[in-house]
Amino acid sequence: MGSTRFYLVLTLFACARLDAQAPSGLEDAIRIGPGVTPPRLLRKAEPEYSPDARADRIQGTVVLELAVNEKGRAVGIAVISPLGFGLDERAQAAVEKWEFAPGLKDGKPVKILAIVEVNFRFPELWFDEKAERQRTAFNEAVQTLRHSDASAKAIERTVKSLQDLSKLGFPPAMHLVGVWEISGDHISKDPNDGLMLVQRAAAKNYGPALYEIAIRQIEGRDVTKDGAKGLETMRQASVLGSQQAQFYLGNLYETGSGVSREPDRARRYFRLCAARGVPLCQLRLGTLLLTAAERPERDYVQGVAWLQLASENGVPEAKDIAVKEAAKLTAAQTTWMTSLKAQLVPK
Repeated sequence: MGSTRFYLVLTLFACARLDAQAPSGLEDAIRIGPGVTPPRLLRKAEPEYSPDARADRIQGTVVLELAVNEKGRAVGIAVISPLGFGLDERAQAAVEKWEFAPGLKDGKPVKILAIVEVNFRFPELWFDEKAERQRTAFNEAVQTLRHSDASAKAIERTVKSLQDLSKLGFPPAMHLVGVWEISGDHISKDPNDGLMLVQRAAAKNYGPALYEIAIRQIEGRDVTKDGAKGLETMRQASVLGSQQAQFYLGNLYETGSGVSREPDRARRYFRLCAARGVPLCQLRLGTLLLTAAERPERDYVQGVAWLQLASENGVPEAKDIAVKEAAKLTAAQTTWMTSLKAQLVPK
């Protein structure tokens, strides 16, 4: 096998979320426009593939939002379209080392908003560039909508972008636009067309869309009620990555609501969404591990680790339990727990 190689491509352009609230560290940055000269890349450090990404032959694009300051350095870097497998961190660490000729306004250096795309590729492998462009465009659009201070014009542009992606058959956009049509959020209410879009996204095995169909089958809302079919669809949604489905099934088997109570099965479902960084899943999993009958030491230590992660993610209930249980750990268990925390949620 030849040595691993990849291409790094930089795209620097005016921040797409022009009217959205700037993330921390970018508040005083300006946008590229009349009278503003954009930054120019002088020197770059190329990131290396992480071991996991190299082993799995991962390709794709990490999109970073940042500002190039008056000294020509990238600051306030935030990932707005992640790739995972450790590549987000590798891209960010590399860009922090890049050197730019700073942007100018009226001949003076200024801090300027920008978006940088870092593309990881294996030249010898085929890559679906079109699908990747759709993925990054979707993530950037969703990020815009998460900013509470986005202007009406910014929201309008973003909604239009997502509608265009939906028309192209991109499942995440089809699902989101379908949910909007059902509820009347952002666009005109059309429940029938919205449900059709969600069903089309579900037919393409998009987990969150399958969750929407499953919950409707279970409740008999908008579709014929069929609890057994709904539960099977919910399981499929969970396997395909729907965190809502994973939490739903974890809660279902923990409480025994309509099914036999199975704590082991509940833990398996909670573990899926806990590992994706969902705080409530981390809380429920940690609590189940601590309260299990005849729990082994590894489950106790792992339970405290999950509760600490939930606490760090802003769950007050988890903090109270974690503090109490952490005080009971031996020095060796504390070291073990600290090591586990770094491993439980994949980068």
